[in-house]
Amino acid sequence: MRRRGSAAIAVWISLTLLLSACSGEVAAPPVTIAAPQPQPIPPRPEPATPQGVYAEIVRWFSAAGYHRFQAEALAEHAKIESGFRPCASGAAGLRYTFQWGGTRLQRLHEFAGARRCPSLDTQLAFADDELRTEPRFSCFWRTTTESAALAALRRGFGRGSC
Repeated sequence: MRRRGSAAIAVWISLTLLLSACSGEVAAPPVTIAAPQPQPIPPRPEPATPQGVYAEIVRWFSAAGYHRFQAEALAEHAKIESGFRPCASGAAGLRYTFQWGGTRLQRLHEFAGARRCPSLDTQLAFADDELRTEPRFSCFWRTTTESAALAALRRGFGRGSC
């Protein structure tokens, strides 16, 4: 019986030593994997044809949350104003896709940060800003058809307000 007790004590001592040895171990630091860095989105190439400009206008405004008929009306307005030529220069100092002039042209240049023809994307962003922030374009948002949206654009962009 004495051997059995001695064996139990030996097992207990071995376990105690083993557990105390484990508590002194230093855990390895957690492995962290760096998330891949997002690559900058390359600028979209400027469309080179009227069809490309039309498609880009519809794509841009659709992606910005406009209804399809509103995006189509904006594209039709660009066709009337500039023939889908983003750097068009018209009569009386009117410029670019939507033939901005006067104070609105100055604001576009300030928005773009330059006094030269802005990229089409910059012009569309500026038009979006005007449509969303200027009360004189509010009737555009109440339209339900392409023809009504185009008429609102012709009144608002071309002649002042709704």
